[in-house]
Amino acid sequence: MTLVRQLFEHKLGRPVSTGEVVDLPFDLCWGSEMTVKWALDILRDSGFDDEYIATGLAAQREKTAFVFDHVVPTHTASMASILVELRRFAKEHGIRVFDVGYDGGIQHKILIEQGLIRPGDVAVGADSHSCTAGAIGSLATGIGSTDLAMALVRGSCWMRVPEATLVRFHGSLRPHVQGKDVALHLCGLLGVHGAVYRSLEFGGPGLASLAITDRLSLSNMAVEMGAKYGLFPTDRVLADFLGDVTYPTFTVDEDDPEYVDVIDVHLDRIEPTVALPFSPDNAIGTHQLQYILRHWDAYGGREDLMTGVAPLARIANEDGEIPVNQVFIGSCTNGHLEDLRVVAEMLKGKRVTDGVRTIVIPASQKAYRAAMKEGLIDVLLEAGCYVESSSCGPCIGIKSGVLGKGEVAVFTSNRNFRGRCGDVDASVVLASPAVAARAALTGVLSPIGDQADYYTTEDDVRSGIDELFSVHSAREGRSPLTAAAGRPEQAASAAGADRQGSLAWVFGDHVNTDVILPSVYCQIPDPAEYKKHIMAHAGNQPFLDHYQDSGHDLSGSVIVGGMNFGCGSSRENAPMGIKASGAPFVVAHSFARIFSRNALNIGLRLVEVGDFAYEIQEGDRLVVDDERGELVNATRGTSAPITPPSAFERELLTAGGLVAYAGTQLRSGASAR
Repeated sequence: MTLVRQLFEHKLGRPVSTGEVVDLPFDLCWGSEMTVKWALDILRDSGFDDEYIATGLAAQREKTAFVFDHVVPTHTASMASILVELRRFAKEHGIRVFDVGYDGGIQHKILIEQGLIRPGDVAVGADSHSCTAGAIGSLATGIGSTDLAMALVRGSCWMRVPEATLVRFHGSLRPHVQGKDVALHLCGLLGVHGAVYRSLEFGGPGLASLAITDRLSLSNMAVEMGAKYGLFPTDRVLADFLGDVTYPTFTVDEDDPEYVDVIDVHLDRIEPTVALPFSPDNAIGTHQLQYILRHWDAYGGREDLMTGVAPLARIANEDGEIPVNQVFIGSCTNGHLEDLRVVAEMLKGKRVTDGVRTIVIPASQKAYRAAMKEGLIDVLLEAGCYVESSSCGPCIGIKSGVLGKGEVAVFTSNRNFRGRCGDVDASVVLASPAVAARAALTGVLSPIGDQADYYTTEDDVRSGIDELFSVHSAREGRSPLTAAAGRPEQAASAAGADRQGSLAWVFGDHVNTDVILPSVYCQIPDPAEYKKHIMAHAGNQPFLDHYQDSGHDLSGSVIVGGMNFGCGSSRENAPMGIKASGAPFVVAHSFARIFSRNALNIGLRLVEVGDFAYEIQEGDRLVVDDERGELVNATRGTSAPITPPSAFERELLTAGGLVAYAGTQLRSGASAR
C-alpha cells in the first residue's frame, strides 16, 4: 500500500481508495499573516452566526496555530494594523501565536521543531510549502484561506486521496552535495507539472544516507513538482531525529502496483545543482552550466537549450562565471542549523566579495540561538554577512532583500518565478547553501568542488548536458504558447466568427500565481482590489491594454492557459482576482492542484481540455456546453470533450463555493433536527 493510503487509513480507521473524496479530520491547522486575515474575513462574511463560529473555534483551539513569518517585523502601518487585529483575535479565542520573539520563525520549521506535528498526523497549513512535514511521516499539505476558514470551525477538510509516484534513491551523496541539490535535480527530471495532484513518495536503498535536513528540503520542494504530498517512511534516520517519541510505523513497498510511476535516482551521479530563472525545474549541474557558458558558440543556437541560460550567458565572463549582486541563505527550504554550519565553515576567516549583499536568515529563533552558541553567527558577521531575525525574508519579495532591475541573485529558497523577489527584470538562481556561500565569497555563480569529483572526462560533461537537454525537451512536450498576431478582435474577425461565446486571451504553460497576482499586491486587504492586478507579469500587452480599457472587467472574456496553470503559491487571491474580474470560467490544458482546489472552493469554474488548449488562438470565442460535455470554439467550429464536475464539485459550484456549501449543510442539519 502506498504511504499516502497508509496515512489516510491510519487517520480514518477504515480503507480508502485512490480518487475518493473524504472529510479528513486534522491534528493541526495553521496559517500566516495574510492567509489568516483572509480566512477570518471569510468567516466574518460567511453568514454563520457568532455562536457557531465561537463554538467551532473553541473546539479547534488546541489544534490551531497562527504563525507570523512572512512580513515580521512588519514594515507598513496597514500590515501592522492587520497584525493588531489578528493578535487580538487569537488572544480572545485562546489560539496559539508564534510571533516575533523567542519561539518565532518560519512555520514549516518551527511547527516540527516544537513537536506540534508528529508522524501519522494530518497537518494542513494555508501555505503551499506545508508539505514539508511529510519528511517526518506526516500527512501534511497546503490549503487555501477558504479551507482554513472552514477548518477553524469544522475541524476537518475535504481531501481527495491522490495517486502516488515513488522515487527510489540509490547510492549516497558526493562531496558538497546536499538535499537541496537532489530536490533541484528531481525537479529538473519531473518538471513543475510532473507530479500534479500526486503523493511524491521516497524510498530505495539510498534513503538511509539522507539526513533529516536533506529530507525536509525534498518534501518542501515536492510542491514545486506539483505534488500534494512529499512523504518519507518512518525509518531509523527519523527515529534518531525524534528521539524517545512513540509514533506509528509507515513503510514503503517498492513493489506496490499502485504506484503510477517509479523513478530511480542515483545520488552518486548528482553534482551541486542550480535552477536558472525563471522556474525551479530549470535545473542544471554547476559544472555543466560552466561548460555551456565557456563554449557558448556551440550551444547558443540550440533549440533544446533550457530557458534561463541565454540571458545569463550574456553577462557571464570568459571563465563561464555569472556575476552576482545578492546572496540569500535561509527560507523554509534551507535555513536549518545544519545549513548555517555549512556556510560558516566555508566563510570562516574570509570575507564576502565587496558589492555582494549576503543575507543570512535562520529558519527559527531556536536555530538562531544554537548558531550563536556554536559561534556561527560571529563567523557570518565577521565575513560581512547581514544576519536577520527568523522570517521568510527575501523569498517572497515583500519586505527585505528585494531585488532591483537587472540584478542577479543566488537564493537557497524554493521559487524563482519572474517578479517574485523584486523587479521583473531581476533574476534569481536557486542553489544549495554551499553553492550560495561560494557565490558570496567569489562574487560569481560558479562550480563548487573539483570537476573530477563528478565527471571522469569532459566527454562525460558534454554527454550529461545532452542528456539533460533531452530530458527537459521530453518533459515539456511542446513549446510555450504564443498569442495570435494582432488585436484579438481582429483575429476573431479574420476567422469569420460571430460574437457568440467568451473572448479568449491566451497565455503560456506553467502560468504561476506570482504571474496571476504578483506578491506585492497580496498585501492588499480588500479582495475587490485584486482584479486590478491580475496577469500583471504575464507579458501579454494586448490583454493588459484591453483589460485596462474595460475597467478590469472580464465578464465577456476568459483566460486560456497551457499546462499546469496556477502553479506555485497557495495564495487564494490569485483565483479570487480572476473571479472578481467577472470571467465566467478559465480554460487550460491542465491546472495545478492548489489553484484548482482554491478555485473550486470559491466557486470559480475551471475547464480542463488537454491539448485542445493549444489550438485556441487569441480572439477565438469559447462556449462551455455542459449538456453535450464539450468546450466549443465558436470561431473555428471545433470542440473538445470535457469531464463534467463530479457530484461533490457540482455541489460546491452550485452553492457558490465551500462556505456557501457548508452553510447549506448546516441549515439542512438544523432543520432536520
